[in-house]
Amino acid sequence: MAFKNHRFSRLELLVGREGIGRFRNKHVVIFGVGGVGSFAAEGIARAAVGKITLIDHDEVCVTNVNRQLHAFTDTVGKKKVELMAERLRKINPLLEVFPFTEHHHADKGDSLLKEAERVAGAPIDIVLDCIDTLGPKVDLLERCVKAGIPIISSMGAASRLDPSQIQAADISETKTDPFARQVRMKLREKGVTTGVTAIFSTETPIDPEQAVPGTEWHCICPTIEKQFGACQHKRVMLGTISYMPAIFGLWMVSSATRLWLQGLDLTKRDTLENIPTFEEMQRAMSLASRDDMA
Repeated sequence: MAFKNHRFSRLELLVGREGIGRFRNKHVVIFGVGGVGSFAAEGIARAAVGKITLIDHDEVCVTNVNRQLHAFTDTVGKKKVELMAERLRKINPLLEVFPFTEHHHADKGDSLLKEAERVAGAPIDIVLDCIDTLGPKVDLLERCVKAGIPIISSMGAASRLDPSQIQAADISETKTDPFARQVRMKLREKGVTTGVTAIFSTETPIDPEQAVPGTEWHCICPTIEKQFGACQHKRVMLGTISYMPAIFGLWMVSSATRLWLQGLDLTKRDTLENIPTFEEMQRAMSLASRDDMA
């Protein structure tokens, strides 16, 4: 069978017809589209996944520029999920992406998970948890574990410099990371001890300089008065570098895609027959543009 080049042909050469077919049939829900989540979302989109739901309430702040894919001078103040959805559609015009300007917390229960399935018209295959606030994060992890939804969770990417110490393991096997320790303790209180794949670092975090609220840190976000997640509501601001959140996010993509490839013999892979060609993708983009103008 002749092999045809197309948008994801290099991926197909690696994982074959069945592998890329598995990716195309997945619905991935990503909670948090910041430093870790923006790279996770883009990695998932570039893996030819068919449906992606993005959930984040936040707007871009100028201080996000050092580590978040959607953060530019001209995007400050804009919704992260909307910017990310637009970016992902440019990567793959056939991708179905559903942005939710929401944040998860316990009072909402399972509503966001159920709404994500309803809007996408498909069950959730995996959740990528990129939330950086302890309470909402633990609540989401507990709900997914008890509902039987596979979940990959990012622990602390800030205050670190050494990517060689990043690992993936069950939450029960995490070590060194203080944030992971807090997550473990809170989950244990809820009767959950395993079942969460954690991306974490064994590097000892660098102590933050401003550990006392209101000392030296002055928020310059355009939406400084927002009620949730604003700088002034945080106990401490942690330093970050460009590559660490990115690597955490891409580790999550690696864990998800390798999970989907389990049981597939990649030494006997074949190629897809019906995936759209580049010309067909161009036509799809042209039609989408005309629909937007209508």
